Amino acid sequence: MPFEEICRENYARIYNYILAKTGKKEVAEDITQDVFLIAFQKGDKFLCHEKPTAFLYTTAKNLVLEYYKKSRANEVKLMEFESVAFGKDAYEELCFMKSGSINESDYRKQVLQKLKPKERDLYRKYYIDKKPMGVIAGELHMSEPAIRMKYMRIREKVRKIVADLKLDDF
Repeated sequence: MPFEEICRENYARIYNYILAKTGKKEVAEDITQDVFLIAFQKGDKFLCHEKPTAFLYTTAKNLVLEYYKKSRANEVKLMEFESVAFGKDAYEELCFMKSGSINESDYRKQVLQKLKPKERDLYRKYYIDKKPMGVIAGELHMSEPAIRMKYMRIREKVRKIVADLKLDDF
């Protein structure tokens, strides 16, 4: 199959895949171009590949991962993502609700006691020990997105626990 035909058949799919992974049109356009440039540069190796479409998707995945690694190098994107995705920790949430007049250790203990042991361990690793998500993922032999999802669920549970503390009654 000629290179142009492979491009025509797969360009939109590869672009949509990258757009779904990055959420940014400009980034998706750039990475998509890079994917097809790499395929073009491979020449006959690409055209003779057993599954050219799989090659394109694998290349796209690797370039998206490379994009995120570069983004994390400056930490700004990661910090923005975490602040949006996970909000504040329990203490910060309590302070928001009660104007900062809260004894952190007393209320943190109350919140942690209401979490399951595994949730409590995850909470401690990230919010108390300040370990990066990638390190925690490595320790638990899980992917970083899976760990992030666990933290989002813990965050939601912590919000409910904090709401149940009824701090306005004090």
